[in-house]
Amino acid sequence: MKIGIVCNLKSAGAKNTHTDDFEEEFDSPETMQAIGGVLATKNHQIVYFAESADLPAALIKDRPDFVFNFAEGRGTSRAREARVPALLEILGIPYSGSDPFTLCVGLDKDVAKKIVSDVGVMVPKGATFTPENFDLDSIPINFSFPVVVKPAWEGSSKGIRDSAVAKTHQQLRALLSEVINGYDQPIIVEEYLPGTEITVGLIGNGADLEVIGAMEIAPKIKDEFFIYSLEVKRNYLSRVDYNVPPKIPFEVSSALLSSAVKAFKALGCKDFARIDFRLNAHNQPVFIEANPLPGLNPVTSDFGLIAKGMGWTYEKLILSVFEAATKRLGL
Repeated sequence: MKIGIVCNLKSAGAKNTHTDDFEEEFDSPETMQAIGGVLATKNHQIVYFAESADLPAALIKDRPDFVFNFAEGRGTSRAREARVPALLEILGIPYSGSDPFTLCVGLDKDVAKKIVSDVGVMVPKGATFTPENFDLDSIPINFSFPVVVKPAWEGSSKGIRDSAVAKTHQQLRALLSEVINGYDQPIIVEEYLPGTEITVGLIGNGADLEVIGAMEIAPKIKDEFFIYSLEVKRNYLSRVDYNVPPKIPFEVSSALLSSAVKAFKALGCKDFARIDFRLNAHNQPVFIEANPLPGLNPVTSDFGLIAKGMGWTYEKLILSVFEAATKRLGL
């Protein structure tokens, strides 16, 4: 099979003038080559494509039989992850992962919360502020401080800094102004959940859907208002321990995994996804966000760390995603 791999690679030089995390979701050549290397071991021909304005012509000129997609898309649009799958559907090229609708919904944290809430998954109390109106007096807030402030349409902890927890109205106003000016999109303000942060990895479709494992993100130094921030992810070796499986009671784990499966299905995820939760004061799992296009770096990605912690090789992880997609597509 001729397999195309489509992704966004980090630039060597230019950075966005607004924020230093503009390309945080983008991949390195090592990730692209690692995925291609695994698929090549099964005698597939691998062709690499960059997500750009030249992609349609490139796909037509060197048409693959199947695309392994992990292109994040450029800019701040909530539809940016959907561009490559939408293009592939126009061209009639089958691909891995979720469809354009699910990728849009997954990136829009507010919409994703509403959908999973409808199937009984707990979500945090929150409010959404727009660049046009972030007057605290005009939007009802039915929760108390502390709160977390974050962009509504980002992944990889973009816009979520160590300082993203506001404890007063004054801090909240300052954070809202800072994040809105930096990210040009709606901003979510959510109640701060004091419990453990846990992410769950899933692979498969329908009756074959499998929870491959869950990972606890535990701060090395106790912090009353710890969040899995951009600084933590960039310095994970010194800031956190990754516990696979999480060090939580059995009944909490059961509720967590059940909620992850419900969220995966409600959002229409396909082939693989990572679902993030935080425990509340009562040790109940609360949905934070869905990642229907999770990172696949062989060393640093949360999805890869979950698999590794459960005894999977990187090769098994990539082939499991590929086989879930090809089985779903009948290839």
